[in-house]
Amino acid sequence: MAIFIYRAFDPQTGKTWREKGEFQDLGELFRYLQNQGYILLAYRRAIPFPHFRQKLSRPELAEFCRHLSLLLRSGVPLIEGLRDLERLSSQKKIKQVLNRIIRRLNEGLSFSESLNYEKSFFAPIIQALIRVGEESGKLEETLDKAAEHIMRVHAIISHTKRAMLYPLFVIFSMGGALFFWIFVVLPKVIDLFQEFNKDLPLPTKILIYLVNFSPKLCAPIIITVFLITCFIFFLSRLSSGRIFLEKFILKLPFLGKIKRLSIMAFFFEYLSLLLQAGIDLPRIFKIIEESQCSSLLMKIAKHIRKKILQGFSLAIACREINFFNPLELRMIQIGEETGRLAEQFRYLSDYYYDSLEKAVEILGKILEPVLIIVVGFFFLVLAIALLGPIYDLVTEIGSF
Repeated sequence: MAIFIYRAFDPQTGKTWREKGEFQDLGELFRYLQNQGYILLAYRRAIPFPHFRQKLSRPELAEFCRHLSLLLRSGVPLIEGLRDLERLSSQKKIKQVLNRIIRRLNEGLSFSESLNYEKSFFAPIIQALIRVGEESGKLEETLDKAAEHIMRVHAIISHTKRAMLYPLFVIFSMGGALFFWIFVVLPKVIDLFQEFNKDLPLPTKILIYLVNFSPKLCAPIIITVFLITCFIFFLSRLSSGRIFLEKFILKLPFLGKIKRLSIMAFFFEYLSLLLQAGIDLPRIFKIIEESQCSSLLMKIAKHIRKKILQGFSLAIACREINFFNPLELRMIQIGEETGRLAEQFRYLSDYYYDSLEKAVEILGKILEPVLIIVVGFFFLVLAIALLGPIYDLVTEIGSF
């Protein structure tokens, strides 16, 4: 792709304007302007600077789907609706995406085919829903479902991140406070005790020993934390490493439960939405495999898809993985037997979504008293070790 800065003329209005766009070559630029009824006056290739293409955030993508659905319901043609959204948008990245989609539509591609060139902006599940909407003639309805799905996924990810980050925030906050007291406050207080050369109680002597010994541990702790961080970063760059990290998190006492709730909410949300849209199971699991939401979920989807293509039922394929609990397996089996899989998946999706919300709230309620107890114990130890000697010093100074 090349970036062209060009000047064009509109014979109908007599206006000339200057624009910048991304095209495959000069021929594509010329065809684009010709389809619009414009005349190319001048052009030049822009010097490409290395940059990272910005992605659309989930709320921005959901807003795009909702607004386009509203315009289509009002009887506005697709291309005109996209042009309206391009003019109304205040964000450059959205304007660029819409401009490229409109250009491909004018070249004769379908909406879903145009989106296929924008995989960094539109997830496979959104492309699949729009393709189904085009084929069924219900594009506005599928756009509404896509917007609802995007915001639901956004909520699941937000809940999971909040649950994972909150304990880290608490640990770093407590570690920062402990570091400040041990390396800044306490050394000055201890120097004061040593200047007066007084006989100190046992708790104070223990505290002095810990403060004096702490600098020796500082370098090993920093090196260990750095090495662990590098190891985790290296694992996160590998597919097998990400799966290992996810399995490790799943084994943690409370965070493991939240991680599993998140994976299950994703899994059944995808299955319910795509099955209701009329997509067959092998294609659904292929879309989940390409979704990149969770390496472990992608591996599970790949295994299930392989078993289904071999002729196994969904319930049997899920049972072989040894990841689903008896309730989930039972509901999948009942859904297959009764032909109501989509309803069963929607129930499970809602159940895990609500459970995830409650688990995040419970985590906050658990950590708050734990934080208060730990901090309170820390200051209690400081009070016992410091207040007595300080009181003695003040009394001695006052007697002079």
